[in-house]
Amino acid sequence: MWAQEPRARQTADKVTLAVEAYDSGEKVKQTFGKTDPAKLGVVPVLVVVINGSDRALQLSKMRVQLITSDGQTVDAVPPEDVLRTGRVTAPDLGKGPGLPGIGRGRRAKEEPMISAKAFVAPAVQAGDRAQGFFYFRIVKNRIPGSKVYIRGIRDARTGQELLYFEINLDAKGG
Repeated sequence: MWAQEPRARQTADKVTLAVEAYDSGEKVKQTFGKTDPAKLGVVPVLVVVINGSDRALQLSKMRVQLITSDGQTVDAVPPEDVLRTGRVTAPDLGKGPGLPGIGRGRRAKEEPMISAKAFVAPAVQAGDRAQGFFYFRIVKNRIPGSKVYIRGIRDARTGQELLYFEINLDAKGG
């Protein structure tokens, strides 16, 4: 689905999680087209779950958080909330109140780009993979030195939770 697999990764019990922040550059443009997540006040983080084990994994209770370099913990924002709130801007007092329904075309175009790329897999079968974006309200220049903390991945048969994953976004793989 995406051109290149993230290099920041961690493996435990034959399950690999890879992450990458899409905070600027050509990757954002190639992935989201004309929709600029930064203008919506979010940084998308691609999460790839590669199940190299012989058991199915339940991902429906997976929780992904971003821990910034200064220690702030940021929860992911559901894709529908990314467009609902967006970046707060000062009102333009030079214009009238406008007409209801006018000016919503851009938001209607952005919604599929955000929602369609969100992580939605409830499970991943043995030998398979799942991937998608989690969205975080964070200033993009706070990404360097940040980590992604992932927990809640479970063995689908037993319900036992796997170890948590903590992946440095600056990591170069390994």
